[in-house]
Amino acid sequence: MNKLYWIVCDDKDTNVFEGRYQGRTRGEALKFLKQSLGRKTLNGLVFTITEIPVPLIREIVAEILAGGDCGTVTPAANIVPITRPEPEAGPGRYDAFADAGEPEPPPAEAAPAAGAEPSKSKASKSAKKVGNPGHGDDHWSQVRAYWLECRSVKQTAEHFGISPNSIKTRSRREGWNK
Repeated sequence: MNKLYWIVCDDKDTNVFEGRYQGRTRGEALKFLKQSLGRKTLNGLVFTITEIPVPLIREIVAEILAGGDCGTVTPAANIVPITRPEPEAGPGRYDAFADAGEPEPPPAEAAPAAGAEPSKSKASKSAKKVGNPGHGDDHWSQVRAYWLECRSVKQTAEHFGISPNSIKTRSRREGWNK
């Protein structure tokens, strides 16, 4: 199926070509532009080759032939108006310079209700260190002790079921070789 292309080509501040080309591909339109200018390459030129959708052209022509004003065309049913989302409230200040008094603690850290049994302490809950999925410091101390015995990253990784790269990264960060 042939498509209609609009071609514009400028050399510095002068327009050297502006026109239409009907062909199958953009590459054909590019070859047409080179032939029209009598050049093998388009180096040094600024050009654009834009495909004009045929259904859009038909719609515009039909509107013009109907005698209507193109500016008063009713939008298609599938066009959804673009709306900006409401901005979310930014984080508040919780320091000496804040306007409000004491901030309310988040629900997760709120004190238990009266009569309710207190939850486990924060220390026992944080046995797993953030950033080390599934492994706490006690686990890594065992990994390090095993690695110091055998000095094999691969063997240590197989023994503890950890990626060798995780062990290498941890040993580099903590200086196990020193």
